Amino acid sequence: MSDAAAESQKQVSFLRVVKAIGPAIVVASVVLGPGSILANSKVGAAYGYNMIWVLGLASVFMALTVFLAAVIGTSFDRTPFSEIAHRLGRPVSVGIGIVFFLITSCFQFTNNLAIIDVINIATDSTNMGASAWWMSLVAIVLINAGLVWALYGSSTPYRFIEKMMMVMVGIMLLGFVVNLAVVQPEISKIFAGMIPSFPDGGGSPENIVMLLGMFGTTFSIAGAFYQIYGVREKNWTRDNIANGIVDSIVGIAVLGGISFIIMVTSAAVLQDAKLTSITDVAKQLEPLIGPRAKFMFCIGISAGAFSSLLVNALIGGTALSDSLGMSASVKDQPVKALTVAGLAVGMLVAIAVNWLGLSSVSLIVFAQALTVIGVPLLAFAMLYLAIKLPPTKLKVPACTIATCSLLIAVLLSGRMVLSLIERFS
Repeated sequence: MSDAAAESQKQVSFLRVVKAIGPAIVVASVVLGPGSILANSKVGAAYGYNMIWVLGLASVFMALTVFLAAVIGTSFDRTPFSEIAHRLGRPVSVGIGIVFFLITSCFQFTNNLAIIDVINIATDSTNMGASAWWMSLVAIVLINAGLVWALYGSSTPYRFIEKMMMVMVGIMLLGFVVNLAVVQPEISKIFAGMIPSFPDGGGSPENIVMLLGMFGTTFSIAGAFYQIYGVREKNWTRDNIANGIVDSIVGIAVLGGISFIIMVTSAAVLQDAKLTSITDVAKQLEPLIGPRAKFMFCIGISAGAFSSLLVNALIGGTALSDSLGMSASVKDQPVKALTVAGLAVGMLVAIAVNWLGLSSVSLIVFAQALTVIGVPLLAFAMLYLAIKLPPTKLKVPACTIATCSLLIAVLLSGRMVLSLIERFS
């Protein structure tokens, strides 16, 4: 191959990776919300560097499931829930769609609550009394109204969302990388944390809930499921299936990389710290690495909340609309209307929690953990669709990945229920 041809091939490969960043970032944005950020922070604070291997395992399974979703999305003429309704009946489709919508509503609540907390930090709400509550109320309503305007105002909503997510995740990455560079964690402890090990006694029920919540939000079957709709929005075919492989690699690099940075930073400076609010997480960093720590952390978690806010509502609205037998495209009114409903549910619940003055970090991590309980139903849907794939060389790998995903989802769900029972009893 000539030098010119080799250079051309490199440019094509580079452009292919850049194009893959769009769908991968959208999937990563579903996962990298405030709940995931805080779960990683709390796991780092509770276990130090010891659970890095769990994060790595979750990231690998997430990449495989995103690839599975790309295979499914390019293999059927019908949308996912239309295929399920055609084969298993509309009631089954609607039931799974409702669970999907409720899971994303939990994510929505945590995203709104995180934004409210950041507003409280920025305005120093402890010295403002009741006016701080009204300020955060007005701000969160305006933010959600702006997202509704963006949803209805763009002629190509999916492309607009891709671009917005890329900017938000880039800002989030910058915020957390700056903190990591200042902390300078011990490299030897990071490598030691990559070797599988378990805490003495298995850890407290509360810490187990945090750890399962972190695994469940990193290995997000709901986020991967939306990749099916993403490849359909971009009109991919079986000829584009290699895109799914590149997307998986890019997705795991973005998702796993940011989660790793957050956990390692927390392990270095927050061990054994009592974290009851986002303010606590930010302020715990400040005495150790300076005022800019709180500033950069707030930038990072705000970007995480913004990036997840619209996407979570969108995937819930898309899935519910599809399950009801309506449109599955973000361009159409049913999806937009149900997306707005998801935004409204998350906003109203967060406003109520803020008014009651409940612990935001505990509620955010708890809500993220609860989503794990409903995930096996989504994993079953992906396995069923994998089994019904046309007989090609991709069917066996797809069914294998889907089976593993379902087994992990069932184990996570069962252990989460047990941990919650132990915690409250």
